[in-house]
Amino acid sequence: MKDDGIAISVVKNIRDKLESIGIEVIIGETDFQHCFHLLKEDDFVIVLDAAYSGAAAGSVHLYKLQESVSAYRETDSQHDISFFDLMRLYMKPLKGYLIGIEIAETGFGCELSEALKKNFNGICLEVERIIYEKVRCFPEYVE
Repeated sequence: MKDDGIAISVVKNIRDKLESIGIEVIIGETDFQHCFHLLKEDDFVIVLDAAYSGAAAGSVHLYKLQESVSAYRETDSQHDISFFDLMRLYMKPLKGYLIGIEIAETGFGCELSEALKKNFNGICLEVERIIYEKVRCFPEYVE
């Protein structure tokens, strides 16, 4: 659904770099339930997703994962149940962050909007920078 796929595009682009330093990358797409059950309570998790807060398209925002789960409302997802719903349901206190990438367009389509395509490399670099910064703060979580 157009820009809703920005996170998947970004993580596929930077996956090899992340895995080369021991960061396990799991791409959940719509199978987030399987991904959720792969996580252990002592894991450090970084969730990457499309976001809409009214900020500039392509801007990247960082949120503490537990605060995001607490602030999340059941109507915040187009899916029947979400990753955050599962965190609440199972009371899994995962440590980590949510990285939100601001979208420009929603709707049907297989490609990103022109605004995100134009800034794609910059978005990838910013997401990569944030992940490296947070992982350096928690080196015990890198394989």
